[in-house]
Amino acid sequence: VDHLVSPRLLRMNQAAELYLIQIIEKGSMVGMVTFNSTAEIQNKLTKVINDNTYLKLTANLPKIASGGTSICNGLKAGFQAITYSNLSTFGAEIILLTDGEDDAISSCFEDIKRSGVIIHTIALGPSAAKELETLSNMTGGLRFYANKDINGLIDAFSRISSRSGNISQQALQLESKALNITRREWINGTVPVDSTIGNDTFFVVTWTIRKPEIILQDPKGKIYKTSDFKDDKLNIHSARLRIPDIAETGTWTYSLLNNHSNSQLLTVTMTTRARSPATLPIIATAHMNQNTGHYPSPMIVYARVSQGFLPVLGVNVTAIIETQDGQQVTLELWDNGIGADTVKNDGIYSRYFTDYHGNGRYSLKVHVQARKNTARLSLRQQPNKALYIPGYVENGKIILNPLRPEVKDDVAESKMEEFSRLTSGGSFTVLGVPPKGNQTHVFPPGKIEDLEAEFKGDHIQLLWTAPGNVLDKGK
Repeated sequence: VDHLVSPRLLRMNQAAELYLIQIIEKGSMVGMVTFNSTAEIQNKLTKVINDNTYLKLTANLPKIASGGTSICNGLKAGFQAITYSNLSTFGAEIILLTDGEDDAISSCFEDIKRSGVIIHTIALGPSAAKELETLSNMTGGLRFYANKDINGLIDAFSRISSRSGNISQQALQLESKALNITRREWINGTVPVDSTIGNDTFFVVTWTIRKPEIILQDPKGKIYKTSDFKDDKLNIHSARLRIPDIAETGTWTYSLLNNHSNSQLLTVTMTTRARSPATLPIIATAHMNQNTGHYPSPMIVYARVSQGFLPVLGVNVTAIIETQDGQQVTLELWDNGIGADTVKNDGIYSRYFTDYHGNGRYSLKVHVQARKNTARLSLRQQPNKALYIPGYVENGKIILNPLRPEVKDDVAESKMEEFSRLTSGGSFTVLGVPPKGNQTHVFPPGKIEDLEAEFKGDHIQLLWTAPGNVLDKGK
């Protein structure tokens, strides 16, 4: 953790507290290092067992921001925090967050390679060290970027889970919303909780000026009020409710009242885990087709929605991309086998991204929403790529093979309940974009994938789906 300027420090502490309390799996070994031009070990590796462990860790989150930035010093202190516990750095994971510039990162590249550590990087703001992503690429870690998106840090931390492979322990994000509320105004929202999740469920509200009035109602009508929410002890403007036992399945409703005389920014975050070790949760993941895009080549956004190995179809998938200068681009992703999407109905939703706004870091997050009776779980096996042979000749006699079995659509899918997922797709870099006003129309119409021809009398009728005027965008 690098020392940050004050508003960012507040957002960082809110996100880090959420990560330590809600995302980290129990039984994990966790430590913390803060750094500016020098580094200090705040916590050696501690096994996360109960709430007391969380309190010891969160109590040492930085309270002031000062000094320069030496990422190498921070990483070396991180290595020491690991080895002090007689553990190897090989395979250990470090989350490195900074908003500072540092031209000397390359001086410790060799030490990092020898350590075998995995480094996940979070660049906060446009001035974060330019070589930061090199550390993630070099070590196989994830990379994130947060700038003007208020919930960007929380979304990044929520995406980082351990590589234990235990899906039932993986935290899932159901809601992440920033709300600018005028004085004395109520605002309402809903979050669906489906039957595959509900264990270890948290509802968190943050604010900028004064704690709002909070009302949260479960699907059976039980109401949780402001007094049920636990305030943080760090004065970082956040309140948290841990839902007792297993969260009720159905639609949860929340209402927030800004009781301050001025407008203020509130955020709402809801996380949970699988209902039980025997239940496979619905999971969404997202990524770009490459870490670095070069104008004028298009990039592709991918999001996979699945339950176990089975694809989930018929859901609304929206990608939100934040550009280097803080602008947001929203894309609807499709699973229709047209344009950027290679295979129809495989649970992988795709779209071309061409709305470049300058060079630098971009961030991706994806929101998945399923409405009742529209989402389907595909039970159909992927088609066998082997060539089907209808028969063979033996001693001059034709012997037919059994017919290839066909699965009817109505038995190959099952309807799913309403659900919601939100996930970060990390960050990517864009290079080669010309200055504003110099960008020419360089992207052609999308490729036609389903051309058909039919005889209509003495004419031939051609049928196809028009993907879009700019790749898969427009008409």
